[in-house]
Amino acid sequence: MAATRVAKVHGIRGDVRKASIADSRGAEAEQTKYTPDQLIEPPYPLAELRKLTELSTILRQCITAYRRNITGFGVGLQYTEDLTGKEETPEMKREWDMVKAILKNLHFDKSPEELFAQVIEHREECGNAYLEIIRDGRGLPVGANNIEPEYIKMTPLGSPVDVEYVQNGIKLTRKARFRKFCQQIGTSTVWFKEFGDPRRMDCTTGQYIPDGAVISEDRLATELLHFKIGNKAYGVPRWIGQVIHMYGARKAEELNYRYFYQGRHIPMAIILTNAEMSPESIAQLEDYASSIEGVEKAHKFLVIETTAKDVDDLLMDQKPKASVEIKPLAELLQKDALFLEYDEASRKKVQSAFGLPDIYIGRSTDFNRATAETARLITEEQVFEPERNNIEWIVNNKLLRPYELKYVVMSFKKPDISNTEDLTNVIRTFIEGHAVTPNDLRELAGTMLGKDLEPFDIPEADMPIGLNEQQSNPLDSFSILKSKDVNVNLVDLLKDIRDALEEVSAHAGRAKSS
Repeated sequence: MAATRVAKVHGIRGDVRKASIADSRGAEAEQTKYTPDQLIEPPYPLAELRKLTELSTILRQCITAYRRNITGFGVGLQYTEDLTGKEETPEMKREWDMVKAILKNLHFDKSPEELFAQVIEHREECGNAYLEIIRDGRGLPVGANNIEPEYIKMTPLGSPVDVEYVQNGIKLTRKARFRKFCQQIGTSTVWFKEFGDPRRMDCTTGQYIPDGAVISEDRLATELLHFKIGNKAYGVPRWIGQVIHMYGARKAEELNYRYFYQGRHIPMAIILTNAEMSPESIAQLEDYASSIEGVEKAHKFLVIETTAKDVDDLLMDQKPKASVEIKPLAELLQKDALFLEYDEASRKKVQSAFGLPDIYIGRSTDFNRATAETARLITEEQVFEPERNNIEWIVNNKLLRPYELKYVVMSFKKPDISNTEDLTNVIRTFIEGHAVTPNDLRELAGTMLGKDLEPFDIPEADMPIGLNEQQSNPLDSFSILKSKDVNVNLVDLLKDIRDALEEVSAHAGRAKSS
């Protein structure tokens, strides 16, 4: 009869639970199941989708890359395309200052960049993001707050209503259908109406208030501006097809982690044939196994005892021979970090869903300058720029529409991803071909220096470089700066810049010491 003993020290056991993901159902099918005031269930549990961001080893990096590169360079203003190059009028300047103040004061505790960055984060986590819009007494949007998307549910589209708006100075009326939104946190329920819905709503019941009825201001529902991925009632995150792989990668991480607590670290087996260990030997082995250094004293020995069971052999006076064998089991041990290939494949699939190269998630070991610049250029054109345009359109054509703006639009600033070497070659070609003037290059110079540079107010500055009679060499470092009319000496100019930098440095040193 064979007996098996394992001399070991008890480890620690821990369990990590995984949330399940429901099947997807289209918004159209949902609307056929619900009455007009009944809430539509999201196709996926939004709270679980957001929780998966905390469990994944790659999802947070991808969302952070979207957040930084779409809104992280700042919010700016610009005049409409038909006003490009035209002289700024007082009316244009007033509208510019007004929109600048509106965006700055949308939230008292957050910058507009942070406000919209939170929108990007929520939308990428679960496919949906909401801004609560606050209007002033004139009915104009003046404030915005981020709302946690997992607590929001919506109704199907309601009956069409007339909506008035102004476009290009012309008042128009169109039919529009709106949803209701319900925020449920514990036992608290608050109703919102969709942004742009002209009707008044009771925030406690979700019912529209008849014209002429009196209701207190604190019961009037505010509006929600919905940002989503897709065209269905609820948005769906772009990585939803990778959920199984992401959970699998998480389980692989858990398996590797638990290996140090629950895995069998058995480096060898001691096999006894026709023999039995004495209690003293067993105690010695167990004491030795418990004294071994390592994670939870993990190394054990497997002791296998066997005795003869063939009776015929015993009757023939064949005395069984006792033997002891030590068999290594190293080839059976779990190798370091199982499922590395599976985890790597899962990471690539998630990155592919976001359209991001490795350089955007902190894996830039395989890049050189040329490939990095190419990756940035393609990603900016194919990923970030379209997403940036989408958010800008919603802000300009929905959020700011009540202001009836004529001249100014909001835009997110973009990174400078131009190739300096290529740009230098192009400028050199333009100069040699007498195709640019010094003033043509002032804006480019200002961008590279990080400041606004005013055009030169002299006639020569509007003449192509190289055609000026005073310029013997078109590439003579813009020799127009040395002309008598400008009365500027390049050496003196560089000295002035040096003195200014030294003064700034000295001032910073005094401020730091004080």
